[in-house]
Amino acid sequence: MRIHYLLFTFLLVLLSPLAVFTQRVKNPITCITNGGICWGPCGSGFRQIGTCGLPKVRCCKKT
Repeated sequence: MRIHYLLFTFLLVLLSPLAVFTQRVKNPITCITNGGICWGPCGSGFRQIGTCGLPKVRCCKKT
């Protein structure tokens, strides 16, 4: 039964960094530190990971 607790703890520690990548970017500094650029509409080859403060200025990251 103790192995279940160990496995659960291991999975919890392993999957906890994934929560960081699901947070939305909301300012230019966070956009740049996450490897993105502040741009209008994200073109082909880029995906939107957040905004840069204004609604029409998006944070785009190369896929």
